[in-house]
Amino acid sequence: MKIRILFIVTILALFACKKNEYLDASIDKPTVEFSSTELTETISFISNGNYDIAVPIQIFGGTTDKTISVSAKTALPNDAYSLNSTLSLTKGQSIDTIHISLNTSKIQKGKPYNITLTITSNDIAVSENYKTCDIILTQQTFMDFFTGKYSCYESATNSTYEVDFEKIDANSIKNNNFWDFPLPGQYVTYIFAQDETFAISIPEDSEWTDNLGNKYLVSGSGTYDLQGNFTVNYVMKNASTGTTYQTGTHTFKKKAQ
Repeated sequence: MKIRILFIVTILALFACKKNEYLDASIDKPTVEFSSTELTETISFISNGNYDIAVPIQIFGGTTDKTISVSAKTALPNDAYSLNSTLSLTKGQSIDTIHISLNTSKIQKGKPYNITLTITSNDIAVSENYKTCDIILTQQTFMDFFTGKYSCYESATNSTYEVDFEKIDANSIKNNNFWDFPLPGQYVTYIFAQDETFAISIPEDSEWTDNLGNKYLVSGSGTYDLQGNFTVNYVMKNASTGTTYQTGTHTFKKKAQ
């Protein structure tokens, strides 16, 4: 009985080896696919004219010099984007890129758009699960451009720390880490003039509380540039007495998002 069981197990093992060899052989057939089924693209507020969106693809199971076709489905008008409908792959190269040229003057800032790309080919196998890629793109509004993480240099204390700005409305943002010592939930508002002055202001005598519960009246003014950086001269007064507690300059440098 033991000999018979051993014989059966051996036969099954041989069959499994042949089946795996067959599966491995199928992988050697070049197949193309998108690297991901979804791509999110945030376009800077200052981008003007044509903007290139690079969509990566990959080839596995060997390389090839065959040609693929790429189609797009989108609500964007035809003059808002362009796409090469064919791409010749390079033999010996396992990754490549599909490029979409977007005309930013034809899209609305702050509005999300969707482009669905689909790969087809008569010359090379296309992965069934990764033959499409949904691209979600948005161009920042003016205030979105000044949100996110910044490095803040504080002249009065000769210190540098990180701050995080959030959009309030179309003209203002809030600093959630003013003075690097806020009571949780406290923030300072900055208002941007969207004109040739490039001016910023902190509303006069804005009440703000530090992490020890001390209350201050904060005011300030400054300027911004179109690289996302800005400088604000600030004044902090004791909220009870109105006497000046500290004056200084905050220099905000935009960090890579």
